Amino acid sequence: MEPITSRANARLKAARRLQAKRHRTAASLFLAEGEDIVEEALAAGVLPAETFVAADRAPAAELVARLARGGPVHVVADELLAELGSLGHPARLICVYRRADLPQRGDAADLGVYLHRVIDPGNVGTIVRAAGALGPAFVALSPGCSDPLSGKGVRASMGAVFRVPIEQVDDPPAGGRRVALTPDAGPSLWEVDLTGSVLLLVGAERHGLPEEMVGGADEVARIPQAAGAESLNAAAAATVALYEAVRQRVALHSTAP
Repeated sequence: MEPITSRANARLKAARRLQAKRHRTAASLFLAEGEDIVEEALAAGVLPAETFVAADRAPAAELVARLARGGPVHVVADELLAELGSLGHPARLICVYRRADLPQRGDAADLGVYLHRVIDPGNVGTIVRAAGALGPAFVALSPGCSDPLSGKGVRASMGAVFRVPIEQVDDPPAGGRRVALTPDAGPSLWEVDLTGSVLLLVGAERHGLPEEMVGGADEVARIPQAAGAESLNAAAAATVALYEAVRQRVALHSTAP
């Protein structure tokens, strides 16, 4: 197979446009780069629409063959593949995935995180990663949140975007008890019941949650911190809260008759 050596190649140009959120949204496609990320997708049963591999640093043939079950594989000159990605050390392969192939939240989902205007892609991706590790849990994003399917978001999630249901919403989803996390109000998180159906409300690091959202929550909770410590960022706060929710659920199950 002759490698793609022109930046004007139609397939390469179409994939490069997916670096911009508006094109990802319009095409309902996104990019994921690196073997570790695409292995996570394969483990979740998600195949790429197409794959681009480096001409001089091709990944294992067995991996490429598995990816080819989803769509065509294009060999690309290494310098052009580097332009398609966002890593400091260029990946050996980059895949295009369909949004429609990502998991959807089912009726049985009873633990979720709602993010309000969290604009850092690393924070959003890390929270998706925590939901995958500590769930099952879903993540709901308000308008103004960073796109978890950006290059940085997918990378920060370490492939959890292929396992965690993510939805864009105008308001916190209905159903279950809403627990608003604040830096200094309400009882300790350890004192709040996080069993049952719970939605954790998490605001951006600088601005937090709007007053009306905190006031409308069923519970308000704070994460205890050392005196004089800076507040936790959104990713750390959400991870701690998810861990506590899982801990309580396990403890409840272990003591059930």
